[in-house]
Amino acid sequence: MAVPAAELDRNASSQTAPARSGPRSLSREELRRRPVTGREVPFRDGDLIVSRTDLRGVITYVNPYFCEISGYTPAELIGQPHSIIRHPDMPPEAFADLWATLKKGRPWVGMVKNRCKNGDHYWVEAHVTPLVDARGEVVGYQSVRRKPSRARVEEAERDYAALRAGRLQDVVLRNGHLVRVPWWERLNPLWKLRLPVRLALFALVGPALALVLMLRLGGAHALDWGLWGAGLAFLLYSAWWLSRDVVGRLDEAVDALRRIARNDFTGPIDVSRSDEVGRILQGIKSLQIRLGFEVEDLKQTGERNQRVRDGLDATSTGMLLTDAAGRVEFANRALLQSLVRAGVLAREEADLVVGHPLTALHPELAGWQALLDGLTGERHEVVELGERTFAVLLKPSLNASGERIGSVLEWRDRTEELLLEDEIGQMVEAASRGELGRRLDEAGKQGFFLQLARSLNALLDGLQGALAGIQHVLQGLAEGDLTRRVEGEWAGAFGQMAEDANRTVDALIRIIGEIRAASDSIGAAAGEIAAGNSDLSARTEQQAAALEETASSMEELTSTVKQNADNARQANQLAQGAASVAESGGQVVQQVVSTMSEIQASSRRIADIIGVIDGIAFQTNILALNAAVEAARAGEQGRGFAVVAAEVRSLAQRSANAAKEIKQLITDSVMKVEEGSALVDQAGRTMSEIVGSVKRVTDIMAEISAASQEQSAGIEQVNQAITQMDEGTQQNAALVEQAAASAESMRQQAEALAEAVAAFRLAAQQQASARAAARPAAPAHTHTHAHAHGGAAGHAQEGTIASFEDMIEKHAQWKLRLKTYLRGGGEPLDPDTVQKDNVCALGQWLYGKGQQVQHLPEYQKLKEHHRQFHAVAAQVVREHQRGNHAQAQTLLSGEFTRKTQETVAAIRALRDAVEGRRHAH
Repeated sequence: MAVPAAELDRNASSQTAPARSGPRSLSREELRRRPVTGREVPFRDGDLIVSRTDLRGVITYVNPYFCEISGYTPAELIGQPHSIIRHPDMPPEAFADLWATLKKGRPWVGMVKNRCKNGDHYWVEAHVTPLVDARGEVVGYQSVRRKPSRARVEEAERDYAALRAGRLQDVVLRNGHLVRVPWWERLNPLWKLRLPVRLALFALVGPALALVLMLRLGGAHALDWGLWGAGLAFLLYSAWWLSRDVVGRLDEAVDALRRIARNDFTGPIDVSRSDEVGRILQGIKSLQIRLGFEVEDLKQTGERNQRVRDGLDATSTGMLLTDAAGRVEFANRALLQSLVRAGVLAREEADLVVGHPLTALHPELAGWQALLDGLTGERHEVVELGERTFAVLLKPSLNASGERIGSVLEWRDRTEELLLEDEIGQMVEAASRGELGRRLDEAGKQGFFLQLARSLNALLDGLQGALAGIQHVLQGLAEGDLTRRVEGEWAGAFGQMAEDANRTVDALIRIIGEIRAASDSIGAAAGEIAAGNSDLSARTEQQAAALEETASSMEELTSTVKQNADNARQANQLAQGAASVAESGGQVVQQVVSTMSEIQASSRRIADIIGVIDGIAFQTNILALNAAVEAARAGEQGRGFAVVAAEVRSLAQRSANAAKEIKQLITDSVMKVEEGSALVDQAGRTMSEIVGSVKRVTDIMAEISAASQEQSAGIEQVNQAITQMDEGTQQNAALVEQAAASAESMRQQAEALAEAVAAFRLAAQQQASARAAARPAAPAHTHTHAHAHGGAAGHAQEGTIASFEDMIEKHAQWKLRLKTYLRGGGEPLDPDTVQKDNVCALGQWLYGKGQQVQHLPEYQKLKEHHRQFHAVAAQVVREHQRGNHAQAQTLLSGEFTRKTQETVAAIRALRDAVEGRRHAH
C-alpha cells in the first residue's frame, strides 16, 4: 500500500515532516468520524488490486477491481490521497513501519484493513515498493494487493487490536510483521552490520584475542598456536555463516526468481535484512511487485485489446489497422468478407493479409503508404476495387508523445448504397410526378438495405392506399356521391387524413341535408306567407272601402250640422226680435186689439219655425245615431268620434225638448191671442210673463247655436282622423303587395336551392339523420334557459366544439351572458362552477383531446389565459351576489373584457399553430 511521507509522519508518533502541497490527508479524528458498518467485503479469488501514487500519496492509477471492491469510481479516486480508503482500526505503528521501510528504498509487505465508500471493509495483503527512475531517484510508489488467507486475517485482527491496546512488550512491527527481538540480537551489534564489515571485524578481533590468550599462557609455540587457532575459528565461523545465512538466503532468492519466471508473483520473500544478500532479496521483492503490477496491467490491457478486437470483429463496418510501416496488423471479419464478396480477395487469402503491406489487399492501394505517412488528421477517400466502391476513413494512431505509430482505416462498402440511392432517386422522382406504383427491387439486397427497401416499399404502399381511398372519396364528391368513405385502418398522418376526409364527407352530408330541409321549410313558409299576405291584402282593401264610405257619411253629417248651426243662429235672431216686441208690448197695450191679427200671424210663423227646429233636431238625432254606429264599426280609432256623436245626439234631444216647449208656449200664446179680444184687460198682466218666456227662448236658442258650432268642430276632427286612417290603410295595402311579391320570390329561390342540392346523393339513413338534425330549433331564449339552467349545466353543455371558430364564438358570448345576469335576467350562475376551466367545451378539449398538442407553447398560453378568463368571470358573479353591483360592472367592462380578448387571441394563435403544423406534415 503506497502512503505519502507527510501522511506517514503525521500518523507516526515519533516522526514529523513539513507540510506539503496537494490533497490533504485525513486525520485520525476525521477517520473515526467516518461511518463504519463492520461488514467485511470478500476479496474475490484470482483478482488483484493495483494502484500507483506520486510522492505526495496522490492516486494516479487504479485498476477496475480497486474501484469495484471499494465502491468508488475512478473519478472519485484519481487525484485523491490514498488515505481516502484507510480504516480507523489500522494502528499508526503499521504506517510508521511502512514509511520507515519505504524511506530506506526497500519494499514493504503487510496486512492492511481498508474501508469501502459505504463503510464496509476488506482485508488485503499489501505489497508496496518504491518506483525508481533511470537516475535512481524515487518518483512514486506502486502497490499490488492480494487476497490474504483467513488465518492471516484473524492473526492481523488480534495483533492490531493488541497494538492499539498496548498489550505487546518487546514486540516491534518490522517489514509488516510483528516480531519479538531476542536478547542476543538486541545486545549483538553485529546483526546491524553488513557482511564484509562483520567478516573484517571478526578477522581482526579473533586473532588478537587468541594472541593475548597465548601470551598469558606462555610457551614457546604459543603464538603459533594462537594464530592457527584464530584462523581456524575464522574459517569455521565463515563456513557456518555462509552455509546458514548467505547460502540459505541466496537459495531463497533463487526460488523467488524461479517463481517469477513461472509468472508466480505471490511467493513470500524475506526483506528484513539489509546486508548484501538482504539487498538482493529486497531488489527481487521490488521486481516481484513491479512485475506483478505490470503483468496485471498487461493482462487487463490484453483483455481490453481482446474485447476491442472482438468488438471490431462483431461490427458490420470494415476496420483495418496498420503499423507505422504500413503493414496490416488487424483486419476485421466484416472487411475481409466484404473483400471476398467483391472478388478482391480469394477466400484462402483472407487470413494471410496480416503482416503484409496494403498492396496485399489490392494493387490499387500501392500509393497509400505515402498517404498514410503524411496523415495528420482524418481523411476521407473513395476507392474502387474491382466492381465495388468503398468509402475509406483514414485516421492516424498516435502514442503518448504524439508520434504516429500506425493508422486506422474504416472501410464502408457503398456499392449497394449507391445503387440503392439511384433506385430511391428514381422512385422519388416518379412519386413527385404522382406515379406511386414504382417500387424498389428487393432481390439481391440484404441487411440494412433490404430492410430499407422493404420499409420504403411499405411506405409507398401505405401512401398509395391512403391516397387511393381519399381519391375515391374526392371522386365521389366531384360526382355528387356522398356515400363513399375512406376504408381501412390508418395510423399517424394517414389516419388523420382519412379521418379528416370522412369528417368532411359527414359535414357535407349534414350541410346538404340541412340545406334540403331548410329549402323545404323555406318553401313551405314562403307559401304560408304568400297566402297570409293575400288574405291581409283583401281585408285591407275592404277596410279601405269602409273608410271611404265613412268619410263620405261624415262629409254629409258635416254639411247637415253646418246647416243646423245656421238655422240656430236665425232662430236666435228671431227670438231676440220677439223679446224686443214683448218688451214694447207693454207700451202698446192699447194697440193690442188692432195688432192682434199681426200677433196671431207672427205666432203662426213662430210655430212654423219651431216645427222646422223640431225637424232639424230630429234629423240631428238620426245623424248622430248613424255616426255612433259608424264609430262603433271603426273600433279603437272611432272612439273619439263616438263621444262627439253622443254629445251631438244629446244636444239634439235638448233642442227637440226645447222646441216642443216653445211650440206648446206658442200654441198657448195663439189661444191667448184669440182669447185676447175678450181678455185684453188681462194682456197687460200677462205681458211680463211673455217677456220672461221670450228671454228664456232666447237663452235656449243661444245654447242651441253654441252646441251646433261645437258639433261642427268635432265632426271636422273626426273627418280628419278618418282621412289619415284612409291614407295609412292605402299604404298598408301597398306594403302587403310588396311582401306577397317577396314571399313568392323566396319560394322560387328555395325551389332553385333544392334543385341544386338534389345533385348530391345521400344514403337513406343519412338523409333521415340530416333532416332530423336540420329541424327548427327552439327559440333563442327558450333554448338558452333549457340549455344552461342552473349555471353548471349550461356551462358544461355548451355543445361539442366543431372548430376553433366555435371556441371563439362561445367565449365571446360570455360577456352577453354576464351582462344579462347583472341586469337580473338570464340563467342563474354559480361562481364556483363558473371558475372551473375544465367544465366548458373548450376546457374539456384542453384537458382531453387537446393534450395531443400540449407541447406547443400556444397551447400552454391558451390554457393559462382560459384559466384566468374563468377566474375573472367567477369574480364578477361573486361581486354581484355580494351586492357590489358597481364593482361587478367595472370588472365586466374592464378586466373581463381584456381577458376575453386575450383568450380569443390565444385561441386564434393555437389555431394558426395547429394548422401550420398540419400543413408542414
